[in-house]
Amino acid sequence: MKKLLLALTILILSAVPNFAMAQGLDVKPETTLLLPLAEGMATRWVLPPAGPEFIKRYNDMRVSLSIDNDGHAWLGFADATVLCPQKNYSFKLPETFWDFVCLDNGAVLFATTSRLALLRVIPAAGTQPASVILQPVAMLPPDCSRMVKGADNCLYFICNDEKTGKNTVWLFKPQSYQGTRGIPEFQKVFVADVPVNAVAGDGVTTWVASGKMIIRIDAQKQLHRQYLHPHHVIVDLAYTKTGGLFYATGFAVGYAGDIGVVEFLNTRGPLIACAGSSMYVMFPDDYGLMAVDGVDRLKNYDLPLAGIKKVSALKHDQ
Repeated sequence: MKKLLLALTILILSAVPNFAMAQGLDVKPETTLLLPLAEGMATRWVLPPAGPEFIKRYNDMRVSLSIDNDGHAWLGFADATVLCPQKNYSFKLPETFWDFVCLDNGAVLFATTSRLALLRVIPAAGTQPASVILQPVAMLPPDCSRMVKGADNCLYFICNDEKTGKNTVWLFKPQSYQGTRGIPEFQKVFVADVPVNAVAGDGVTTWVASGKMIIRIDAQKQLHRQYLHPHHVIVDLAYTKTGGLFYATGFAVGYAGDIGVVEFLNTRGPLIACAGSSMYVMFPDDYGLMAVDGVDRLKNYDLPLAGIKKVSALKHDQ
């Protein structure tokens, strides 16, 4: 089948506009972070909170976050704009996409209306400016709403059939699974009558979040309850083989171990991503992105859960 290529010019920016400088930014309002810093964990600003013009422009748009194999943050917006502030460039695709991911092998993949496409960058040559090409890889399963980066360069898709009420998780791992025709195909991993909010895994072990529960699916497709949050719905999951499994609710971020959990960040509406032994948290009100390094150390605190109690703390937001 003939492959279609879409090309456009990359706009190289001297600086990503309207992002505030990180210097002097010591307090994040309405946010509490508790980490065992003595164990080698630390935090850093990857992207400081954006300026008011940037926030006004993108505030009402859907945003996707992904971390590439160099630890750089990529942001994708509903108007087809893609930014990588640390590399100081941006581009706008000729067609909209509803999600994208940066895999650990360097590939950047976009989910458009009906297909999965690979981003290829063509360097500038002579008078020709740099450009990017979207190369179709596969047709997507129908009715998908989320594409998620998995470990070992795999992809997960959450799809919702409104007619049947079925919610399906698909796996795409072309390096290890090909169908009867000898070409990469999607594998059905999980089907439920209840909504699936999030998924993570490495193509062998998969975790899905539905309601307040995280369910682990092993290599034999057996289901196991990983964790039931006592208060809030699990809205996102992120996993790396080094760092482990992390979850987000509408108000918090935590580490979900094999035995217990460590809920270490309280904030409103966090977006999470993982890469290696670092975890990334985006604050959607101002697009600030914080990295928590050394999260693999949290495995030392994988202890039985004694219970979560409501804690009242003094506010230091002013």
